[in-house]
Amino acid sequence: MMNNDLTALKKVWQTAETDTDKNLKEFHQELRRWRKKKKRAVFFWSISVILFSSISLGYIIYTDELNSISKSISEIIVLLISVYLFSYSWQKINKERKEYLSNSIDFIRTLSAIYWEQKRQELNIFSIGATLFFIAVFLYWLDYLDNSSSLIFSLSTLLILTLTIWLIIKPLLWKRAKIKNQTLSAKIAQVLKHD
Repeated sequence: MMNNDLTALKKVWQTAETDTDKNLKEFHQELRRWRKKKKRAVFFWSISVILFSSISLGYIIYTDELNSISKSISEIIVLLISVYLFSYSWQKINKERKEYLSNSIDFIRTLSAIYWEQKRQELNIFSIGATLFFIAVFLYWLDYLDNSSSLIFSLSTLLILTLTIWLIIKPLLWKRAKIKNQTLSAKIAQVLKHD
């Protein structure tokens, strides 16, 4: 019985063949949708990161002002963010390829955990990257802040934006990812309960 289930799962994972079991059909459709969404998300993520990295690098190379310490620090921060995002994007593409070649039932069992770990990592990258980017923008304009009132206003804006990312946006995105992960876990459990 278990060998039959394992064979059926492998067929569903690799092909679009239909199966008589309704739960397996639903899971197969959901899995195909999930894989398509992930492929699309990875593609758009990679394109946007490559564009951001290229624009940042081009901007820093052609407009670097060595006479301004704050602008130089700002440009270094943006450069480091873009290089990190580019390398992360490249690693993610390669990891996705390996994951989609996997056919084992163990991979299907751990699909939910893989999704959860990726979302956690992406949320941390988003929060840290956005915070550093806002700091870089602040440092870039620091030389133009002549009086103390504009400096206080700019610092307040930086603090509000940073708190908004960490206390409002990140928890909302985390909650959304948690709901999606629970749905995926339920569908996987429904199929694997035949073992």
